[in-house]
Amino acid sequence: MTTRIDPWTSASIEDYSKLFEEFGIRSFDDILLHIPDPCSYMRRRIIFGHRGYELLLDAILHNKPFAVMSGFMPSGKIHLGNKMVMDEIIWHQQMGGDAFVGIADMEAHSVRGVSWKDCRRVGIEEYILSLIALGFKPEGHIYFQSRSSDVRNLAFQLGTKTNITALSALYGFSGETNIAHLE
Repeated sequence: MTTRIDPWTSASIEDYSKLFEEFGIRSFDDILLHIPDPCSYMRRRIIFGHRGYELLLDAILHNKPFAVMSGFMPSGKIHLGNKMVMDEIIWHQQMGGDAFVGIADMEAHSVRGVSWKDCRRVGIEEYILSLIALGFKPEGHIYFQSRSSDVRNLAFQLGTKTNITALSALYGFSGETNIAHLE
C-alpha cells in the first residue's frame, strides 16, 4: 500500500530511507557538527533530514543575509507541531536570519470554512501572540495572506510555472478539490 504524504494528513512512516531517496533528502547528521549552538530539535535529532541546508549554514557561518519563512493556518488552537515550527523560526531569527511568518487566513477560509472574522481573531490571539511570547522579534515579518498583495502576486507568477497535474501529484488534489484550495 502506498503511503500518502501531504500537508493535510498524517501517516505512520516505517522506512524513512525510501522517502530520503525519493525526495532527495540528506541526513542532518552530516552538517550538525558545523552548526553553532544548534536548536534543541537539531540536537535531539527531531530534525533529521534536509534539502540544501548547507546553503543556509554557510550564510549563518559567514554572516551573510538569509531568510526563513513558514506559515500557520488559523483554523484552531495552537498545538505542539505549531510550537515546534515557531521555535525553529525564532532560532533562525536569533542566528541572524530575516524571519517571515504568514498567517494563512485565505487557506483557513477556503479549505476549512473558517469565517474571515475568526481567521483574523485566531490568527492574532493564537498564533501572533504565541510567536511574540516565545521570542519572535518585532523586526520579523508577520502578515496575513489576504492582506499581502505581494504574496498574491507571487502566487500568480508561480502559478504560471506549474500545472494542475504537478500540484495534484505533489499535494494529492483530486477532481473534488476546491479551486480556492490551490491559492
